[in-house]
Amino acid sequence: MIKIALLFPGQGSQYTMMGKALYESSPEVREIFHRTNEILGYDLLGIINEGNLEKLTRTEYAQPAIFAYSYAIFQSICKEKQFFPSFMAGHSLGEFTALTCAEVFRYEDALRLVMERATIMQQATSDGFGGMAAINGLHPLLVEEECDRVSNGEDKIVVANYNSSNQVVISGANSLVKVATENLAKIGAITIPLKVSAPFHTPYLELSNQMFQRAIAQTQMAGLKWPVISNVDAKPYYHPAEIRDRLNVQMTSAVRWKETIDYMLRQGVNTFIELGPKTALTNLIKRDFSHVRAYSYEDNYEQIMSIIDEQVAEKRPSVVSRSLGIAVCMRNENWDDAEYQKGVIEPYRKIQALGNKLEEEGREESFEDIKQAIEMLRSVFVTKKVPLEEQKERFTQIFDETKKRHLFDDFAPIMFAEKEVVNEK
Repeated sequence: MIKIALLFPGQGSQYTMMGKALYESSPEVREIFHRTNEILGYDLLGIINEGNLEKLTRTEYAQPAIFAYSYAIFQSICKEKQFFPSFMAGHSLGEFTALTCAEVFRYEDALRLVMERATIMQQATSDGFGGMAAINGLHPLLVEEECDRVSNGEDKIVVANYNSSNQVVISGANSLVKVATENLAKIGAITIPLKVSAPFHTPYLELSNQMFQRAIAQTQMAGLKWPVISNVDAKPYYHPAEIRDRLNVQMTSAVRWKETIDYMLRQGVNTFIELGPKTALTNLIKRDFSHVRAYSYEDNYEQIMSIIDEQVAEKRPSVVSRSLGIAVCMRNENWDDAEYQKGVIEPYRKIQALGNKLEEEGREESFEDIKQAIEMLRSVFVTKKVPLEEQKERFTQIFDETKKRHLFDDFAPIMFAEKEVVNEK
């Protein structure tokens, strides 16, 4: 069974003229960039296409450019194909793209967040103070030790990204980044300075982070259409409150990318598709996991289209799988731990085990299997205090997507029962 994860890159993947062919060929993409220009107040595509890489590399332009281009790729594919991703994840900035594609944020709201994030990160330190460098070929612990050794009371560097088993990124004061990269190169590391203009994911951005928290607090969020993995702890989000909490510290926390990929692999993901400029995330996976399929939009467009077709032909999503996905994504309005354990966690784990069993046995779900999944989802809805109208929309969505609308009436008594599941003894 094909289980797809969509990946969205972060800053550093930008290049001039990116997205030009897509923009010229797609009216939908042109509309996205038109809306983008209206919100930003300047011609973003003009900056991308004018050929000035130094200007495009500035955080205030790079982040909106990568975000808009990655989102446009996702929308252009959705226009052609129906996606059934198991997970989404984004690297640093890319996490905002993932959340937007998962419909947590409206595009316009997310773009404003990205614009705010980019501006305050650009202003976090004076030009030339902060820097970052990729360190390849050494165990992360050795790099951590070097960062601790060269840091002092005034200036410091830290590991900002744990990208793979043999690549991390260090970030901090430029003078110390230079010393650390020279020292690490002497013991076998391959070091690559990154094209960024501030020391991202370090304590230097604490003031910027506090400013950004106010922007997050003012931004509306919805339930996730698909699960998204957090950079901060490499775990999936379950409801908007968790998204706010983790985004509130994302700017100053290390990106746990290797753990993110490990988590998705443990959940059965076997195909990774990178939607954005260049191939950085695809290359990281290929280096660590030669048995896993990993493709980038820019290099493997035809293969990606074929894989999506293959997944659709292979199997429509089941009621069990869609119920699990929706249960994870619904926002929570119930903060009673005991009720949440009984009404959400326990029934979810039961149906998760059922889904794993169905996959292992390779059999279609039975009427009884569907009944159990619907009972679980009803319990989750009631416990999380999801409005009845939204419950009806979600149940309709499940039976439409799985092509089992003919069973809808059979399960209506379960789906729209009036009793409170959490109060059952």
